[in-house]
Amino acid sequence: MRAEADRPLMQGGRTLLAEGAAVLAATIAAWATLRARRKRGGEVALDGVSVGEGDAVLAEPGAEVHLLSEVVPDRPVLDIAVRNDGDRKGFVRRIHVELKGLLYIPGIDPPSVLRLPGAPITVRTEVRERRLGPSGSYAVNFPLMEGSYSRTVNQVIDPDDVDRFVLPLVATDAERGKDFYEVRLLLDGGRTRRARKRAVSEPMTVLAYGPPSWEDPEVIKDRLSGIADRVREEAPQGSTEVAVLFNAAFHPNATAMEDYVTFYESKLKVMAAALRACLKHATDQTRIRGWIDALERDLIAVEQLRGHAAELRASGRHP
Repeated sequence: MRAEADRPLMQGGRTLLAEGAAVLAATIAAWATLRARRKRGGEVALDGVSVGEGDAVLAEPGAEVHLLSEVVPDRPVLDIAVRNDGDRKGFVRRIHVELKGLLYIPGIDPPSVLRLPGAPITVRTEVRERRLGPSGSYAVNFPLMEGSYSRTVNQVIDPDDVDRFVLPLVATDAERGKDFYEVRLLLDGGRTRRARKRAVSEPMTVLAYGPPSWEDPEVIKDRLSGIADRVREEAPQGSTEVAVLFNAAFHPNATAMEDYVTFYESKLKVMAAALRACLKHATDQTRIRGWIDALERDLIAVEQLRGHAAELRASGRHP
């Protein structure tokens, strides 16, 4: 009798559960429909960033000069592509540039052979040299020194579209072919400040100004001969009071030619490494690969320079 009495209760419970499940399913479906209808807004993201050359940008077919007034020949630009994955217009409101990893590769000074009475030079000895650090004005208005710098912009991207703009990097005081640095780009996008989102690029190595600059091996060879001739003039029998000065250091004349070649070799290796780092994000790698190939050919000639120095000593031309 009890089982028969409980049966209506169980059936009623199943009915309530079924009705509850139906209501829940309808609620979820309605929420999903509302969510699908809600506009996602402008969702701006980086589609790619590369390091290009001002000359190449200005030479592009159909380039509108009035839009590229800040692009300077022989200076790098960040070539930036942004996309809008939303269904409303997207905005880039602010650009941030983080600068670090400054690298200055100096030229090799022509050597000077000097007599220093009472001050024998038996080891490499540094002397003080004053050089102002490079600084400059970029299109984003920051100097060539480590730090983070910003600029307000107003770039508009249509829904489901990709747009492109360039950011010139013009360091007015950078030395041509000698300064490198690492830069990272950050973009703030969104319709309002509260809804702003940030997109960040990878760090990129940049050659600050013009093609890289280094000395030809024949120039170094002539300078080695000059060292030998001047040392023989100052001290035919040899003397520790005669030293060779280059790049803010005195070198004993007994090792100066070899030191000069080693300094040259180190410069070529550092410059080649810096240019290889530039390759990763270069818009056009052709020129950079050509510079690296030329550096590698000159590195092969370093052993010939060492042989020339040894011949100068063996012949007696260098005491």
